[in-house]
Amino acid sequence: MADVQIQQTPDTGSGGGWVWALVVIILLAVIAWFVWGGGMHRTSTTRIDIKTPGASTGGSGGGSRAGSGAGSGGGSGGGTGTKTP
Repeated sequence: MADVQIQQTPDTGSGGGWVWALVVIILLAVIAWFVWGGGMHRTSTTRIDIKTPGASTGGSGGGSRAGSGAGSGGGSGGGTGTKTP
């Protein structure tokens, strides 16, 4: 079996360090632009206008029955009225 010798020259750091520094600086600049420069400002105004024809305001008739509680069998008779057994 033969002996294999692998020799590598040490990396001097002249090639890759400045590339990563440039990438980090560009990334920080993009983040700062989105945060402080308003990169994604989109304002929208939504108007909802509901018009119901024939709706009456006030008047007498169908009032709320919640709270009467008189004669209810076992349901929940909501409200603050007193119940008689």
